[in-house]
Amino acid sequence: MTDTDHDPIERFVRGTLGCHCPDEVFRSVAINRLPGAGDRPPVVQLLIGSRLLIHVVAAPPDAAAAGWLEQLAVHGRSARDRHGYNRFRLVVTGPSGATTRRDLESRFARTAVGDDRAHLHLLGADALPAGLAAAPAAAQGSQGTIQTVAK
Repeated sequence: MTDTDHDPIERFVRGTLGCHCPDEVFRSVAINRLPGAGDRPPVVQLLIGSRLLIHVVAAPPDAAAAGWLEQLAVHGRSARDRHGYNRFRLVVTGPSGATTRRDLESRFARTAVGDDRAHLHLLGADALPAGLAAAPAAAQGSQGTIQTVAK
C-alpha cells in the first residue's frame, strides 16, 4: 500500500470520527480482522500510531439483542488500557431506526461511565473507506493482518 492509499484512512479518522491526532500518529496504521467470539461479531481493528485503537463492527441483524455491544466496549477499553493507547473508538455500522440507535448509545454509555477516552460512532457502511467494511458474520475464521502501513 502506498502513502496515497493511506490517505482515505486518515481522512476517515480525522473527518468522519473527528480525531485531532497529530500528523506523526498517522505514520503507522495497522489493520487486522478479529474473528467473532460468542455473541460478539467479527471486528476490523485499526491501530493508528500505537495511540488510537478503533474497532469497526457491523451491527447484527437484531442490533438490540444480547450484550454484543457491551462486550465490544469492555474488550476495546481493556485493550486500550492494557497496551497504553490514548483512545478507543467503537464504530458500529448499519444500525437503523432511532430506537435502535438510542439503545446502542445507552448501552455504550453504561459501559463507559466516566471514561472520556472511549467513544461510540454509529455510521452507515457507506461512510467507511474501502477495505474497512466490518467482517461479515460468516467470516469468523482465524485472526489475520490485512495490512500495515508506515509513511
